[in-house]
Amino acid sequence: MSTDTPHPFPSIEWMTAYAALVADHERAADIAASLSGRYRFVVNPGGGLGTAQSYDLVVHADGPVFTAVASDDSVASLVVTADYPRWRGLLTGRADFVMSYLMRKVRVEGDVGAIRSRLSDARPLLDCLKRVPTTFPY
Repeated sequence: MSTDTPHPFPSIEWMTAYAALVADHERAADIAASLSGRYRFVVNPGGGLGTAQSYDLVVHADGPVFTAVASDDSVASLVVTADYPRWRGLLTGRADFVMSYLMRKVRVEGDVGAIRSRLSDARPLLDCLKRVPTTFPY
Protein backbone atom coordinates (compact mmCIF):
# COMPACT_ATOMS: atom_id res chain seq x y z
CA MET A 1 0.00 0.00 0.00
CA SER A 2 1.38 3.37 -0.97
CA THR A 3 1.91 5.88 1.77
CA ASP A 4 1.79 8.73 -0.80
CA THR A 5 -1.88 8.33 -1.66
CA PRO A 6 -4.30 10.06 0.74
CA HIS A 7 -6.20 7.63 2.94
CA PRO A 8 -9.61 8.25 4.52
CA PHE A 9 -9.61 8.65 8.28
CA PRO A 10 -10.73 6.63 10.14
CA SER A 11 -10.27 3.37 8.22
CA ILE A 12 -8.17 0.22 8.18
CA GLU A 13 -6.57 1.65 5.04
CA TRP A 14 -5.39 4.69 7.04
CA MET A 15 -4.09 2.51 9.88
CA THR A 16 -2.20 0.31 7.41
CA ALA A 17 -0.51 3.40 5.92
CA TYR A 18 0.33 4.54 9.47
CA ALA A 19 1.85 1.13 10.30
CA ALA A 20 3.94 1.32 7.11
CA LEU A 21 5.28 4.76 8.07
CA VAL A 22 6.25 3.53 11.53
CA ALA A 23 7.93 0.48 9.99
CA ASP A 24 9.95 2.78 7.71
CA HIS A 25 11.04 5.04 10.57
CA GLU A 26 14.80 5.08 11.20
CA ARG A 27 14.16 3.99 14.81
CA ALA A 28 11.68 1.22 13.95
CA ALA A 29 13.80 -1.53 15.53
CA ASP A 30 14.12 0.43 18.79
CA ILE A 31 10.40 1.18 18.81
CA ALA A 32 9.51 -2.47 18.27
CA ALA A 33 11.90 -3.71 20.96
CA SER A 34 10.76 -1.14 23.50
CA LEU A 35 7.03 -0.89 22.83
CA SER A 36 5.84 -4.31 21.75
CA GLY A 37 2.11 -4.65 22.28
CA ARG A 38 -1.25 -3.61 20.93
CA TYR A 39 -2.13 0.08 20.69
CA ARG A 40 -5.80 0.84 20.12
CA PHE A 41 -6.98 4.05 18.46
CA VAL A 42 -10.66 4.77 19.19
CA VAL A 43 -12.43 7.43 17.18
CA ASN A 44 -15.68 8.49 18.83
CA PRO A 45 -18.56 10.08 16.91
CA GLY A 46 -18.62 13.79 16.19
CA GLY A 47 -18.15 16.19 13.31
CA GLY A 48 -20.20 14.03 10.95
CA LEU A 49 -18.87 10.63 12.04
CA GLY A 50 -21.94 8.78 13.28
CA THR A 51 -20.49 5.67 14.88
CA ALA A 52 -17.35 4.92 16.86
CA GLN A 53 -14.52 3.19 15.04
CA SER A 54 -11.54 1.42 16.51
CA TYR A 55 -8.28 0.15 14.99
CA ASP A 56 -5.15 -1.35 16.48
CA LEU A 57 -1.46 -0.96 15.75
CA VAL A 58 0.23 -4.20 16.74
CA VAL A 59 3.93 -3.92 17.49
CA HIS A 60 5.94 -7.15 17.53
CA ALA A 61 9.28 -7.13 19.34
CA ASP A 62 10.77 -9.77 17.05
CA GLY A 63 10.67 -7.63 13.98
CA PRO A 64 10.39 -4.84 13.63
CA VAL A 65 6.91 -5.71 12.48
CA PHE A 66 4.05 -3.24 12.67
CA THR A 67 0.59 -4.34 11.57
CA ALA A 68 -2.78 -2.62 11.55
CA VAL A 69 -5.92 -4.57 12.38
CA ALA A 70 -9.54 -3.81 13.14
CA SER A 71 -9.98 -3.87 16.90
CA ASP A 72 -11.41 -7.02 18.40
CA ASP A 73 -11.67 -8.48 21.91
CA SER A 74 -7.88 -8.60 22.30
CA VAL A 75 -6.46 -6.75 25.27
CA ALA A 76 -4.66 -3.57 24.27
CA SER A 77 -1.53 -2.31 26.02
CA LEU A 78 -2.75 1.24 25.52
CA VAL A 79 -6.05 2.72 24.33
CA VAL A 80 -6.13 6.27 22.95
CA THR A 81 -9.63 7.69 22.59
CA ALA A 82 -10.83 11.00 21.17
CA ASP A 83 -13.77 12.24 19.15
CA TYR A 84 -13.45 12.61 15.40
CA PRO A 85 -12.92 16.41 15.41
CA ARG A 86 -10.07 16.07 17.95
CA TRP A 87 -8.40 13.31 15.90
CA ARG A 88 -8.70 15.56 12.86
CA GLY A 89 -6.93 18.34 14.78
CA LEU A 90 -4.19 15.97 15.96
CA LEU A 91 -3.54 14.60 12.48
CA THR A 92 -3.43 18.03 10.85
CA GLY A 93 -1.26 19.61 13.53
CA ARG A 94 -4.00 21.98 14.71
CA ALA A 95 -4.13 20.22 18.09
CA ASP A 96 -1.25 19.10 20.26
CA PHE A 97 -1.42 15.60 21.72
CA VAL A 98 0.02 16.46 25.14
CA MET A 99 -2.19 19.53 25.57
CA SER A 100 -5.22 17.55 24.39
CA TYR A 101 -4.42 14.89 26.98
CA LEU A 102 -3.99 17.48 29.75
CA MET A 103 -7.27 19.14 28.76
CA ARG A 104 -8.94 15.69 28.81
CA LYS A 105 -9.85 15.91 25.14
CA VAL A 106 -7.86 12.73 24.57
CA ARG A 107 -8.22 9.80 26.96
CA VAL A 108 -5.32 7.40 27.39
CA GLU A 109 -5.90 4.13 29.23
CA GLY A 110 -3.60 1.22 29.90
CA ASP A 111 0.06 1.03 30.76
CA VAL A 112 0.73 4.78 30.63
CA GLY A 113 3.71 4.44 33.00
CA ALA A 114 5.53 2.15 30.56
CA ILE A 115 5.05 4.68 27.77
CA ARG A 116 6.23 7.57 29.95
CA SER A 117 9.41 5.68 30.76
CA ARG A 118 10.02 5.15 27.02
CA LEU A 119 9.06 8.54 25.63
CA SER A 120 11.97 8.68 23.20
CA ASP A 121 10.68 5.49 21.58
CA ALA A 122 7.03 6.60 21.71
CA ARG A 123 7.64 10.03 20.15
CA PRO A 124 8.02 8.63 16.58
CA LEU A 125 4.58 7.04 16.92
CA LEU A 126 3.10 10.50 17.51
CA ASP A 127 5.20 12.08 14.77
CA CYS A 128 4.09 9.49 12.20
CA LEU A 129 0.42 10.29 12.90
CA LYS A 130 0.83 13.65 11.15
CA ARG A 131 2.75 12.19 8.20
CA VAL A 132 0.03 9.90 6.84
CA PRO A 133 -1.54 11.54 3.77
CA THR A 134 -5.11 11.82 4.99
CA THR A 135 -8.55 12.74 3.74
CA PHE A 136 -11.38 13.47 6.14
CA PRO A 137 -14.71 12.31 4.68
CA TYR A 138 -16.74 13.71 7.60
